[in-house]
Amino acid sequence: MSRCIILVFLTLFITASLPVSAQTSASPPKNPPSVGAFQLNTPGTLAKTQDILPGVPFPPALSESAVHAFLVLRDSVYNGVGPESAEAQANSLLKSIDEQQLSANDRALLEARIAYLAGRSWNDHKNKKKAVPWFERAVDAAHSMIALSGETPTALVALAEPLGELSLLKDLGFLISNGPKVGQYANKALETEPKNIKAWLLKASALAYPPTVWGGNYRKALETYVTILTMAEPGLPKDVLFDLRVGIATGYANLKLSEHAAWWFGAALELYPQNPYATLELEKLTQ
Repeated sequence: MSRCIILVFLTLFITASLPVSAQTSASPPKNPPSVGAFQLNTPGTLAKTQDILPGVPFPPALSESAVHAFLVLRDSVYNGVGPESAEAQANSLLKSIDEQQLSANDRALLEARIAYLAGRSWNDHKNKKKAVPWFERAVDAAHSMIALSGETPTALVALAEPLGELSLLKDLGFLISNGPKVGQYANKALETEPKNIKAWLLKASALAYPPTVWGGNYRKALETYVTILTMAEPGLPKDVLFDLRVGIATGYANLKLSEHAAWWFGAALELYPQNPYATLELEKLTQ
């Protein structure tokens, strides 16, 4: 199931609760008056150091080789490599982590993020059967973090992303029972950490992707992305900056502002030139 469709369904549960540097060659196009007075004046920047999540550095005890392997896995997934290759990278990295002297919480966080990436790779290649076990593993690891350290913003975000994927990959009963939790977890994260970038991105995406009948609000999405860019001035990890740019592009595409959407998809592809989703969407706009 496409990521766009996933966001369409999750919007039912998320939108009601809404409370570097890789630069493009020119500034983003200005909004027409019909969009609003706000402007997206910057495409954002890459952080000087690539954290595992925005503002969450890799555990100090993690070896440099393991950090490198994580970043290779992340970039492989976002560049659309074959899921068999991504899964092999994930398994190798998980084995390496098991052999290192890490705290239980750090180990669980790493497992959650690695499993999420492996699941995303299979899901992006339309293999539901292979994706589900990886997302389930990510959810279990995030629950382990909560059991160890409580409902920290990091644990809640690590839980919300794979749970959202599973809510659409499993049956309707699972969606009804667990879909609402995605927005709830994002809200909890923002209650204790109002500038949690990943939580804000969950909310912005829920406004940018779906049709209006499912809760899409494209102008509000773009306003939210302006807020995120302001909070993210120190820079973002490469994957998070990509997701932000693609979300902005999608919001503009849904407003039928093709020139704006194409600019932002192009900015996203500066980060991951082989990303299949951004490549396809840009092709649609420029045909």
